Amino acid sequence: MRARFYFSFLFAVMVCVALSIPVLGDEGNNSCLECHDSVQASIARTPHTFANHVSCEACHGPGNAHAKDPSANNIRSFKNSSAKEIVATCTKCHSDKHPLLSSHLSNGQACLECHSLGHSPVFTDNGKRPERRLLKNISAKLCTRCHAGEKAKMNRPYHHPSDPFGNVCLSCHNPHKTKIELRQNKVDKKCSTCHPETGGPFMYVHLGTQNRGCSECHDPHGSTNPNLLNRNTTRFLCLSCHSDTPDFHNLADPKFRQCTSCHSAIHGSNTSAVFLE
Repeated sequence: MRARFYFSFLFAVMVCVALSIPVLGDEGNNSCLECHDSVQASIARTPHTFANHVSCEACHGPGNAHAKDPSANNIRSFKNSSAKEIVATCTKCHSDKHPLLSSHLSNGQACLECHSLGHSPVFTDNGKRPERRLLKNISAKLCTRCHAGEKAKMNRPYHHPSDPFGNVCLSCHNPHKTKIELRQNKVDKKCSTCHPETGGPFMYVHLGTQNRGCSECHDPHGSTNPNLLNRNTTRFLCLSCHSDTPDFHNLADPKFRQCTSCHSAIHGSNTSAVFLE
């Protein structure tokens, strides 16, 4: 008898709770497009297609109240959403993009800073394709809008090649995982993708690069010096760390001024601890 009473009581509580929660109905895409028919063509050309089961309500929230009384106050509008709200909406599906991994997201730079919603006039007019991931710009201009310092370096005489049809920044950086990739070992691995001769593994490692990796000697964004060096000559670059050079290294003698003439295996060696060939 007591067990039956508890069961009845529990059932009654569940009914009350259920009745107190508003039902988040699904109006469906067709209902949305009855009024917003201008976005249909754009959506069909983006990854957020109905064929991929991404509905209007997946991003804009339940549309029951909005269908009955269209208002900006009863539907999610990203124009008035905070960065935190936008990130929360996008990461419901894009769960691998997390603020803890990205300095962009953790600093309040929401997804729509770089990506278009997909049904905006800008997306349609530019004729962008799904594989471009709804980016507002496919060149490095997308990144240099905020990273002005790097933009200035990219205009220096020596820099990595770039073109208007690809974002050179994305060759090295993953904007969604910046906190991971900027570690020294990650930087070196990225550089050795294009410069395999510097990647090792080596028996004798250049210990001077163990702090910031390749960027200890090179500025990857651009330099006024050949080979993207941080100093205008190899000699001054080496002396910034090696101030205790042997006595026979008479810097007044021109043959000792170009360190890499002898220490040519400067990125690492399997035969010499002082990087001689």
